[in-house]
Amino acid sequence: MNKVFSMTNEMSDILTSNEARMIALARNIRRLREEKGLSLTELAEKAGISKSTLSSLEAGKTNPTISTLWAIADALGVPFGALIGSEKDMEVEEEGISVQLIEQSEGIEVYLMRLNAKSIRKAEPHPQGVKEHVLVVKGSVLVGSLDAPKLVSAVEKITFRGDQPHVYVALEEPALLVVVVDYTGGES
Repeated sequence: MNKVFSMTNEMSDILTSNEARMIALARNIRRLREEKGLSLTELAEKAGISKSTLSSLEAGKTNPTISTLWAIADALGVPFGALIGSEKDMEVEEEGISVQLIEQSEGIEVYLMRLNAKSIRKAEPHPQGVKEHVLVVKGSVLVGSLDAPKLVSAVEKITFRGDQPHVYVALEEPALLVVVVDYTGGES
């Protein structure tokens, strides 16, 4: 009986933790939208998402996809991590891909990205001057600009312009990447 009680408490803690992360995300999106002086309708239009989706996110009722969060961040002109705030253990998932913010500092964000075998993530351009640095920890991926991705295998790295459409494609096995998004616009 104690095992069942213990598992129930653990599941309750997980649900509570996930709910807390969703509430923090919701607050951050609303706060940033209001700081920019945008209505729900205006931000939804800029991000290319429905007003009902944005409203549900701000109410903490919907789990966002990676694409939705990036679209909101880009529409607000803020780094992805600004939406997540201090919720660094928050993992966002979408179609066999998950992204988790590891660290952020002035103009730099570091993510852990997991891709299931044969997963594809097409990413919209970030603001002008953004660069991405990717270290493949496990597996092999095609990564880089949408029109000319490069094959990168475990313990190899690549740097490319993040201000162009870009792609991450896991090949025949799952892949694990460390992705550094550099908003500083400096040369590498």
